[in-house]
Amino acid sequence: MTALPSPPGPLPVVTAARGPGTLPRTAVRLARGQYLLPTVPPPVWHQQYEVSLARILAVHRTHPSLSAFTHSSAALLHGALVRDHEPDVHVTQPCAARRSTLPLPRVVYGAPLVWGRQGAPPSPLRGHRLQRGASCRLRRHRRRLPDDEVTAVAGLPVTTVPRTIADCLLDLPPRDAVVSADSLLRGAVLPDRFAPGPERARTAEVLAQVGEQLRRAGPRQHVRRARALLPLLSPWAESPGESELRYLLLRAGLPEPAAQVGVRVGGSLYFPDLAWPDLRLGVEFDGRGKYADPGAYYREKRRGDEIEEAGWRLTRVSFEDLQDVQALVGRILRKVPPGRPFPVRPRQVIA
Repeated sequence: MTALPSPPGPLPVVTAARGPGTLPRTAVRLARGQYLLPTVPPPVWHQQYEVSLARILAVHRTHPSLSAFTHSSAALLHGALVRDHEPDVHVTQPCAARRSTLPLPRVVYGAPLVWGRQGAPPSPLRGHRLQRGASCRLRRHRRRLPDDEVTAVAGLPVTTVPRTIADCLLDLPPRDAVVSADSLLRGAVLPDRFAPGPERARTAEVLAQVGEQLRRAGPRQHVRRARALLPLLSPWAESPGESELRYLLLRAGLPEPAAQVGVRVGGSLYFPDLAWPDLRLGVEFDGRGKYADPGAYYREKRRGDEIEEAGWRLTRVSFEDLQDVQALVGRILRKVPPGRPFPVRPRQVIA
């Protein structure tokens, strides 16, 4: 079981340039006059997380008029997962800015420390390669937020969890929105798959609060899609891949699967990532980091063998499989027991 979402620990060190020669050569430029003093070695995703948090800090220092961090920036500060490893920085402010978006400096990953100064970066750390970061932007949204929609995390103004979920559903691409919304819901509900049940009331409460936010949004762009996605969110998704997989299967029209339902086999209790229990049909998402432990592959294989010996039919899915949803759906449909109803009705409203 993966850890439940929680706010990040100590934030990166971001400092201002106080004159020529006052910064170490390793300092990474984030915004005008703001620099990260990096401390995180590869893997790249770990460095990207450090830079993403540091960009938020830099924007906070250079934009005193902002009301709160929103969207994926708020999700990160709440400790939620995001699909984009280098998300844009989103803020809201009460007055219109001359430019609603601003480019942020690009950086280079894979070196012993992230690189973001002029000149050639150092050689990559052994076993890694240099990788130029994404073109991220600061996105400034004009909106006056009520006091009850803003909270504080690590001393930074952040939209509340329900407001953040609503913003993600309204404004982010649906895959990205579901990943962050699932994770935010998980952090708010704190489900325990070994003792399911109490999370239902907490989930309903949070979703009702998000629903009220969407009601207030009125007839704006993407609100219909957001309202359709809301009841499909789940606090049980344990990784971005699981959330993205569930979204793609729902969009393709498969019946809504249950997540992390316990399957007792002998004296053991297993939890397929997605399942249709009445059909003994399950789907397992194998993320890139799942087998980092050398013994994990063999434990996972034994687990799968035991579930299938108990009469279940499992489909294993990787990130690569998400690129061809039609083929993936075909693999799942071929494992549906003959003669059992399994209607497929595409949900275009959430596309």
